[in-house]
Amino acid sequence: MKFKFKPTVLGMAIVVGITGIGAGGAFAAQSTSKLEWTYDVPAALDLDSGLRFGTFAGDNLYLWAVEGRNSSMVQAFDQENGGKDNWIYDFRGDTKQLTSSGYAIQDKDGNSYFVRKKDGDKTYKLEAVDANGKLKWSKDTGSKAIERLQVLDSGDVIASGSIAPTKKTEGHQIFYVFGKEGKLKNTKKIGDADIKNKGAYVKILPDGKVLAMAPKLQLFKSLNDLKKPILEYELPEWNSLDFDVRGGNFSDAVYSLAGGDILLALREEDYSAVEFKEGFQEIDLDIVKQSRSLVLFDAKGKKKWERELWKDAAAVPTANGFVLQKDNKLELYGKDNKLKTSKTFEGDDLWLAKAKTTDEIVLTSKKAGTFKALDPKDLSVKYEIDMKKTAGEKADYSFLYEGDGELYVHTMDWNVNKSISHYSLK
Repeated sequence: MKFKFKPTVLGMAIVVGITGIGAGGAFAAQSTSKLEWTYDVPAALDLDSGLRFGTFAGDNLYLWAVEGRNSSMVQAFDQENGGKDNWIYDFRGDTKQLTSSGYAIQDKDGNSYFVRKKDGDKTYKLEAVDANGKLKWSKDTGSKAIERLQVLDSGDVIASGSIAPTKKTEGHQIFYVFGKEGKLKNTKKIGDADIKNKGAYVKILPDGKVLAMAPKLQLFKSLNDLKKPILEYELPEWNSLDFDVRGGNFSDAVYSLAGGDILLALREEDYSAVEFKEGFQEIDLDIVKQSRSLVLFDAKGKKKWERELWKDAAAVPTANGFVLQKDNKLELYGKDNKLKTSKTFEGDDLWLAKAKTTDEIVLTSKKAGTFKALDPKDLSVKYEIDMKKTAGEKADYSFLYEGDGELYVHTMDWNVNKSISHYSLK
């Protein structure tokens, strides 16, 4: 049976309450939810697998859409009336062979960007689609070596890649900086000698800072200011920068905190106990030492502290510190690495994350269908909803939280019918 919200529900308030027991045994207050709209997802379209990559830009919500083997589509919903006002754009089209840097990305105005080579193209083209789903422009980058595409907070679009060394030239990484109208503003080549970091892999962070990773981890102010890093840290052996799968950007775990402090999440995978042999070898991961840690630097790049995390602990940053999760327990720490408060919540598969546009902490359970938005100052519950009580037991639920009570829910009932719904929580 296909579940649908009755039309009379639209515009009505629904009161829901879930237990959410915190420290001291206090029950969370009930939240009021208003269903703004629902969109029935076509059977062949997958919006769930890329839901956490959703982007809020302009007046729209943008999702990575997958249909069969085609993952080069973007699905957009108007945030106020997405059930009726929505569109999908397929960057692949009727192309037989497509090479791209991944999925489409958006700027703050809601323009979508995609870099690709189609069929017989020799170089990559950068394409822009406006907030109404119409192609704005297509520019030939002139490069055969595009590997990554990103949009900076400034609005600039950067396409980048690596050039292998030859007998006459050294290898380097190259960055093409485009304006939002497609004009090439700058081309920057970065080699090992430019940053005095042999073998470094260079990336641009959303705020424009340049991150270099090798034996030395470096952070520079911008592409145009690479003379002196604002942070330089010799990574311990077997350590590397962790990848953030819980924050808003899903990128390298480098976080800018209030006051200019910088928090890094590191991962250690120590293979020193492994006896390597020639040819194919199956490695027993039980003898590989694995650990994770957080390291804080002040605004001048001075290391303040390092904290080793529990095994399987989850961590997300806040503006003034960080939150750790171990099973059902959350701990809130300040920038001084001191515990501020801790709380315990109910649930078997609790997932810790961050809101997309605010500093709120998110705690969800896919199995139970519950969602909580927590205050990053004290872990108190600001908003919550129990989807199984609100919408039905026979469904799986995934959550995307913009912040300030604006929640988007992907529902799949009876493992067949799918929908995206927008709730406003009060």
